[in-house]
Amino acid sequence: MLVTSDWLKEHLSDSNLIILDTRPKPMFLNGHLKKSQSISIEQVIRFDQYGSNLVIEQEKAIHLFNNLGIDESKTVVLIGNSMDPSTARIAWTLMYFGHEKTFLLDANASDLQKYGFELTHQIFSPELTEFSPKINSEIRIESDFIKDNLKNFEILDARSPQEFMGGHLPNSKLIPFTEGISYDGKLFHDKDFLKALFSQNQISKDKEIVCYCMHGHRASNLFLQLKMARFDKVKLYDGSFVEWYGKRFPLE
Repeated sequence: MLVTSDWLKEHLSDSNLIILDTRPKPMFLNGHLKKSQSISIEQVIRFDQYGSNLVIEQEKAIHLFNNLGIDESKTVVLIGNSMDPSTARIAWTLMYFGHEKTFLLDANASDLQKYGFELTHQIFSPELTEFSPKINSEIRIESDFIKDNLKNFEILDARSPQEFMGGHLPNSKLIPFTEGISYDGKLFHDKDFLKALFSQNQISKDKEIVCYCMHGHRASNLFLQLKMARFDKVKLYDGSFVEWYGKRFPLE
């Protein structure tokens, strides 16, 4: 799920490598890796009547990934910064549409030059491809199914303690996504740290886990942390608190 800066340096010239820069567009335009392309969180979400940030429709995903040059032969590496969960949400979207070769650079995009990468202002245009989606429904869950089966899930809230105290889904546990991110130049703490974090919070691998936050972005980061800690039964509730509250479902 992660690649190092050394790995990326060795594979920069690979024809089957697609690099997606998830930073805000002005930061991308100020200097980015050769061959990298800008992608924003707005391109992989759609809004419903509650303002929820749901996964985009399949047709729009196909169009987006075609234009980025992604097909099943391509290895996609996303780069971003640890405090910005956009990278995780975009990675989750690729995984949801079945792109298995999806990785994150385990280094902050703001440190690229420190790691010896040369930056450019040139815009890269990939060859168009034909993306074939294979929906992975196992990693997404919708609100009605959660509401009707609350006791069957381990529900994790990736928001801040203040947000959690203001109201949360019934039976949910607070694990802010910030507890699993790194502050030493990498995106995440290592696997052993993450395993200990979830063990301390008594998260069982036997139960299906649902991650949510306000809009599904921070929850995507927590989703990846769980995957790195070898939790298999993990789902993202992309509608998250905004949809749940909008539907007037019960809160604690």
